[in-house]
Amino acid sequence: MNKHIVFVSVDWERPQDGRSNLGAVSIIASLKAAGIPHTLIEDAVNAADFDYDQLEKRVLAAIHELEAQGKECLVGIGAYIWNEPVTQKLTDGIHNTTSAPIVLGGPQISDTVAGTLESLYPYANIFVRGQGEQALVALAKGENPDHLGIHFAGTEDRNQKAETALEELASPWLTGVMKPGKSIRWETMRGCPFKCSFCQHRESGSRFKLKEQQLDYERIAKEARLFAQAGVERISILDPIFHLDTKRTVELLTMFKEVGLTAQLALQCRFESVKDEFIDALEGLNVVLEFGLQTTNLAEGEAIGRPNRLDMAERVIEKLKARNIPFEVSLIYGLPKQTLASFRESISWCWRQQVPVIRAWPLMILRGTPLEKQREEFGLVESENGAIPHVIASNSFTREEYCEMERLADATNDSETTHLKDLLKDAPKNVSKEQSNAVFYRA
Repeated sequence: MNKHIVFVSVDWERPQDGRSNLGAVSIIASLKAAGIPHTLIEDAVNAADFDYDQLEKRVLAAIHELEAQGKECLVGIGAYIWNEPVTQKLTDGIHNTTSAPIVLGGPQISDTVAGTLESLYPYANIFVRGQGEQALVALAKGENPDHLGIHFAGTEDRNQKAETALEELASPWLTGVMKPGKSIRWETMRGCPFKCSFCQHRESGSRFKLKEQQLDYERIAKEARLFAQAGVERISILDPIFHLDTKRTVELLTMFKEVGLTAQLALQCRFESVKDEFIDALEGLNVVLEFGLQTTNLAEGEAIGRPNRLDMAERVIEKLKARNIPFEVSLIYGLPKQTLASFRESISWCWRQQVPVIRAWPLMILRGTPLEKQREEFGLVESENGAIPHVIASNSFTREEYCEMERLADATNDSETTHLKDLLKDAPKNVSKEQSNAVFYRA
């Protein structure tokens, strides 16, 4: 008999999108399609009503009920940077009060150095690196295929990630696991070929096969029709870079119009990859393009493997403004080699380009990224308070200067701000286009 899966999803909730994590419900959809009995327990660490004790009680009650019925179960937990303390406490509590094996997956597992999982999570029994849908189905059936990134505690850790056939995955929307609301998260592909040192989406450039990371076109079309019929108002498409494959992207955008999709589509983009065909295909759709620029500084771009061609960015911005296409630019503060002056200049560049929405976020050091290995090289110091640690000092800026950067970021993120221009008055003159291009060609 198949084991019952008790799946625990503890997300970082965005109020407009509801509590369900797209990764979690994708796993549940695969379990449902395979006929695997399952129980989903959801919560959010940043919710006003989050109570760890209540979460643990819910999880233990589900396990104890199955044990009382004589049913075998596995407890799956999605491990992320924001729920690391919860994951540690919950695995401890499950281990001490039940006999249920614990399966951990998610970025905290996928990007952990080989041979260290057992020391980091001493109460977990099984680990899954990579995409977990097919792996959890296999474990429920008592199977362990070599290609699904499964590692049993106490055995040789081969550091393999799941090779998942995305076109075979069940849709959480079409299976009814997830119901469309006014605002939803969606995906058409996974993974990214670029090598930003701070990002867990990065893949090895030589081995990255774009087509193998794309979800099935017919599935996407059926989901789009469902969203159109349900009157969804906003869709955040989570693809790291939506328009990488221009031909396929144009086909998708054309299909969105054909099925009558009127929701605002938030698309993750990169300036250097924007083609005219992509911009043309946006005509008739309600979109906002979100560009993760991160920095305009040459040394910072080189340090994080994220060079920017500012000349290309400026040309794309002019085209978007000419077409009245909404867009926004995001920056990161706390970067290696960054200073208060250079962060101010990045914001000032956006201001000069008349970027309608500028957002700035603190740098996080994510497990398994190249940046994590460079922590000492750059003198990166993380915060100790708060749900998600972030960089608050380094070799190039003090904690006091970080506080000034944070103040700038808060003003930038406030769409109603009236004093950002005053905060930028000390920004240095813009670097030349020749300088801005140099780092791109060296990368």
